[in-house]
Amino acid sequence: MGIELSSDYFINQAIEKTGLEDFGSQTYKEGLDVLINSLNNDIELSEGTAGYFQNQIMQLLINRIEVTQLFKDYPEISDEIIDEPIFIVGLPRSGTTILQTLLALDPTSRYLRNFETAGPFCPPAELIPESVDQRIQLCHEGMESFFSMAPVLRGINGINFMAHGTAECQNLMAHEFVHMGWSSGSSLFSHGNWVGECNMKSAYQWHRRLLQILQWKLPNERWVLKAPMHLFGLDLLKETYPDAKVVFTHRPPFDAMVSGVSMVYHWTQFTTGQANIQAIAEWYPKLWSKGLERALSAKKHIDTNQCLDIFHTDLSEDPIKTIEHIYNHFDIPFLKGAKKRMKTWLRDHPRSKFGGHNYTPEKYSLNADQEKERFSFYNEQFDL
Repeated sequence: MGIELSSDYFINQAIEKTGLEDFGSQTYKEGLDVLINSLNNDIELSEGTAGYFQNQIMQLLINRIEVTQLFKDYPEISDEIIDEPIFIVGLPRSGTTILQTLLALDPTSRYLRNFETAGPFCPPAELIPESVDQRIQLCHEGMESFFSMAPVLRGINGINFMAHGTAECQNLMAHEFVHMGWSSGSSLFSHGNWVGECNMKSAYQWHRRLLQILQWKLPNERWVLKAPMHLFGLDLLKETYPDAKVVFTHRPPFDAMVSGVSMVYHWTQFTTGQANIQAIAEWYPKLWSKGLERALSAKKHIDTNQCLDIFHTDLSEDPIKTIEHIYNHFDIPFLKGAKKRMKTWLRDHPRSKFGGHNYTPEKYSLNADQEKERFSFYNEQFDL
């Protein structure tokens, strides 16, 4: 008999550890059950993988309880206004991370930091803290330890795997157990398929609630946020944040899929040791083509002054010019200090600094003609 996880165990443990019972709502249970079922059935669950997910699940449930209590203790948090946030959406491997990283260098921007979303959520940091946030060092040590064991993954993801690096919105939506990284990181296909089909309304409500907490003590002019997963919920994102500005990144989908399948393969091999190239190559493009279809349908209902298309080739060739285009489109002042910070970062952080990411379609069982047909609706619309 192998390892088998249970939702009830985690729920009861979270209640026992906090001494509280209110999770804010019961909407999280469906996602938790799907994740547990995926762990129990999609892979052979080892002690290491089980321990990794046990820690994450427990922390998310504790966070829910503590966040719910925080709002009871400080109801004024609900008055925080998330004003005209910028959301970067697009296929994985289409430039969303480098774009967010550069925009986050603007001193007037506020972004999600890895250390803020990787562990305990409460209490939030003060504007002028009395001491260094202990989560920063813990997050740094954890990431450095991780990459020492899996250096190939630094070449794939190293740019945003730093304590102060940019974190994805899915780290907030994970409190509803809506998170695409688990399926992409461990080949938990059934959970990933559920995320691609589920109603994300409650996940976006928790997303907003957590931004309010972070902004409460550490405010700034605008949020700069991103997650490829928003492709599956762009309509609900706009419903939650009606004044949001959307930057949609585009890259030839076959290139993005080859890079993405390689990423999923290496992550899965590290986390479970059970990476099946054929299965990943069949699942991954099918999932993201559905995400694109949903996003393009929702995009038709977004005013052009609230949405901008950015192409991977332009971003790669002249990132500063691309940023300037974004600022001009949304009528945001592009201050000299912000531009200088971005230029300095690009000078000091060449792509090679994070290691290489080598991949070929043949190695990862992807057929160019098949994927061209699958993504024809997208290629034709954006001339990719």
